[in-house]
Amino acid sequence: MKEAKDEIYYHINTGKKLKVGDTLTIGDDYNPFYYEIYNMEHLENGKDANEYLMKMKRKNNLVLTESLAKLVYQTIHDDAMITRELMFEEVRKERDSSLPSRLKCIYVCKTKKELETWINIFQRTNKKDIQIVKLNLTGTIFKGDASFVLRQNISLNKKKEQARKYWNGERKDNINEYLFIGTAVVEDVLNNIDV
Repeated sequence: MKEAKDEIYYHINTGKKLKVGDTLTIGDDYNPFYYEIYNMEHLENGKDANEYLMKMKRKNNLVLTESLAKLVYQTIHDDAMITRELMFEEVRKERDSSLPSRLKCIYVCKTKKELETWINIFQRTNKKDIQIVKLNLTGTIFKGDASFVLRQNISLNKKKEQARKYWNGERKDNINEYLFIGTAVVEDVLNNIDV
C-alpha cells in the first residue's frame, strides 16, 4: 500500500459516463461492482436456477434447454464471484482493515500496457460499454496480482489462501490491479489508449 499525491492512473469505467473535471470521492460508499454482484437475480419465468433443477431432479429429467443452461451457468459463475469477493473482504479485514476494500475502491491501471491487458480481459468477460479515463489521484493505492482473483471455481480453503497471497502482495502471473481510495479528478476521456 502506498500514498499517492497527484499521480496519473487510468480507469476503465463501466458506470455513469464521466467528463473532464469530474471529481470523485472513493472509499466511503460501495462501488458499482459491489452493487452489481450483490443485487444480481437470475430468474426465468419468475423461477431461479435452483427451483428448475430441483423440479427436474424430482421428475428424474435433468435435460437442460439452452436458455436454462445459460441461467444455471450464470448463476454458478456469479455465486462463485460473490463467494470470492466475500472471502477476499474477510481476509483483508483480518490482515489490515486500512487496505482499500475491493468493494469500495476504484480499480485503476498505472501504465497503458496494463490498461491494454485489462481492456482485453473486459472484452472477454464484460459485455458493457467501457469508457477510458485518465485520472489524477490523491489517496491510498494497493497493488495486487489479479491472477489470484481471476480463478473462481475452487474450494473455499484455496480461495482463502489466494486472498492471503493477494493481500500480502505476493506475485503469481503479474496481472497488476490497483485498488484506489481517495480523491480522483478526471483529467481526460480517452477514445483509445494510443493517446
